[in-house]
Parts: sequence; structure tokens; C-alpha cells
Amino acid sequence: MRNAFYKLPVLGMIVLAAACGGGDKPAETTNDTPQGSGAAPAITTDAPNTTATTAPAQGTVHTVRMTTTQGGASGTFEPADITVKKGDVIRFVSEGNAAHNVSFPADQNAGKSNLPPPSQYLTNGQSYDLQVNLDAGSYKIQCDPHAAMGMVGAITVQ
Repeated sequence: MRNAFYKLPVLGMIVLAAACGGGDKPAETTNDTPQGSGAAPAITTDAPNTTATTAPAQGTVHTVRMTTTQGGASGTFEPADITVKKGDVIRFVSEGNAAHNVSFPADQNAGKSNLPPPSQYLTNGQSYDLQVNLDAGSYKIQCDPHAAMGMVGAITVQ
């Protein structure tokens, strides 16, 4: 039993090294949106400054930068307010070292259906593509960890 106890840290390091991966692996995207959620997100999880989508955009691709401010304590959506059409894609690109996400809080979007689930957290150069399948109207968005510090925005679907 004592011998197994000493091998535990070594096993943990091997598992950690395997999880970190490395090399020149191509970008991976995920599409974890539940059926009927109203969005088809694609999340880029590889090296900075790369983007990918799971399906070609049917409409215009709009880029919203998620910038880090105050040394990582806050951030902004640039632009904070955007107008799109159903079928367009909104590409949220994280800039800076803080982790940001895109969330459609149900309490701020009362009466709206098919709200997309919150995106995964993104850091510098990672992106999240949101296929706009929302009904016409205005939707409030936020970065969950930075909402209280003003990282909020609005999407208007025509």
C-alpha cells in the first residue's frame, strides 16, 4: 500500500501531461447546443488568433470583440449593441488574458424563447460563433464573470 502511495503523484503528472496535449493538432470545434435551443455554437479551442465554425454562415458574419480592461478585472463587448438578421452569424472574439463568455440571462430576456445556453469561457484569440436563430426582437447579453462591472450588450434581431 505504501508503494502505491508514492506512485500517485507520478500518475497524476502523467495524466496532466496527457490532458495538456500539444503539437500541431488542427482546431477542434464543438456543437454542444441542445436540440431546440435556438443556436448552433461553435467554440474554437486551439491556439490564439484562430476561428472556426461548424457550418457555413447563411448570412452575414458580424464580429464582436470581447476586450479585457482594468488588468483583467473587467471587459467590454465591442460593439456593445448590434443589429442582425435571422440566419446571420455573430462571431465573438476574445482579446486579452481574462476569460470571457456570452450569456443570455433569462431574467433579462423575459418572455423570450429559444435563448442560447451560455458559451464556454474563452481567452485571447478564441472565438464563439452564434448562428442567429432567434425571433425578431431585442436580447440582452452579458459576460457572466464581468456583468456586474458593465460587460453587457444587446442584440437586436430584425
